[in-house]
Amino acid sequence: MAPGRAAGLLLGLLGLATLNVDAHAWRVHNQVIVEHGELAIDHGKSIAEITRAQAEGGFPAALGVGLFQNRMKVELVGSHANPAAKPATDLATDPAARVNRLSLTTRVTTAPVIYVAREFPADSCAYRVILAHEHRHWLLDRDVLRALPGEIRAITRQIFATGHAEEQGRVDLESARRRFLRQVEYAYDSLSLPLHQAIDNPESYQALSRLCAGEIGRRLAELTKSGQRTAATPKPGPR
Repeated sequence: MAPGRAAGLLLGLLGLATLNVDAHAWRVHNQVIVEHGELAIDHGKSIAEITRAQAEGGFPAALGVGLFQNRMKVELVGSHANPAAKPATDLATDPAARVNRLSLTTRVTTAPVIYVAREFPADSCAYRVILAHEHRHWLLDRDVLRALPGEIRAITRQIFATGHAEEQGRVDLESARRRFLRQVEYAYDSLSLPLHQAIDNPESYQALSRLCAGEIGRRLAELTKSGQRTAATPKPGPR
């Protein structure tokens, strides 16, 4: 029942390799906007499909009955203001301009989805238990997203640091954007994993398997036995 972060962390960008800067006038600001997508419930995937998706997301399990995923897109756009030219000029249009202020906007767009294996009917107790467990993962992800803007602003200060601009006399935006993407992904994972792992462990799985008069455990045991019988059945060879 582990979560899977199918994060398409995408960066759409500054479109400029290097900015020459006046170190004494250097300013940077990053506005972070988080747009929460509507939670979708998918009851069309099989246990086998969910199990594969868990493994691909880095949460392998013998048999997966439920899964939470957040497909997250991160876009970074920016403009700079030239002391001699107002209003702000788009970064891609004037690479030679003296920079007074670098204004960034980070837009985080989410597309959360919960999968419940179709082997458990929607009116069953097991379905409700699995859905409730994955819903907890979604709530934890919302907590992470609430904390993420602060992390992103800290990353902005680290990567687009005034000290770096003063020392180098320029800002390598191509390199900075790659670092920014890696750091945002790392921050999201660092905030997420401990929370999700706290409710995804052998003890919690055992407790869930005993609910609904053991419905989930029985179904998984049946699938395990069926798989063992299939593997043990000789397959006919070519005639």
